[in-house]
Amino acid sequence: EQALNEQGLDEPLAGEALSDYEAEERRAENVSMHALTRRGQSRAEIGELLLRREIDVCVVESELDRLERVGLIDDRALAVDLVDRLRTRKKLGPSALRNELMRRKIDRDAIDEALAEAELDGEGDDLVVELAQDRARRLGSLDRSTAERRLVDYLARKGHTGSTARDAARRALDESDSGGGATHRVQFR
Repeated sequence: EQALNEQGLDEPLAGEALSDYEAEERRAENVSMHALTRRGQSRAEIGELLLRREIDVCVVESELDRLERVGLIDDRALAVDLVDRLRTRKKLGPSALRNELMRRKIDRDAIDEALAEAELDGEGDDLVVELAQDRARRLGSLDRSTAERRLVDYLARKGHTGSTARDAARRALDESDSGGGATHRVQFR
């Protein structure tokens, strides 16, 4: 009788524990799916979000594994997508791209692969020159050395450094001096 009572007492407790665990799993799924509908998320971002919502660590790991298994989170694909979008839209350079990907808590190996892939496509120099040309148009009223310094500083803030930024700045200013934008200078007296 004692064995039956012990089993009888254990079953409802096990059932309650299972239903609590299942409820926690459903909650984790709801939270992660809601987050993923807003924007692509890295594994670490989803994990932190679930932990902030005070979801059990075991449930969080299980949910992260499930999301990876079904392809809803993929740090490598997210890194490639972000590099492509940030280079195209904001014309960010390698160091700014790396900082943004690290801020998004993407795996370092995925970051390195995405940046290496972006360097292979060869559009980097063209993007820097295009960015420099756009900015040089706004610096038309400044003397050459001030314009070059400001342009190189601007390119550095965008993540383009060293000789690439200097060469792009000089090229953009040369083109603007040769007739691209030198005719419409504003001067105040």
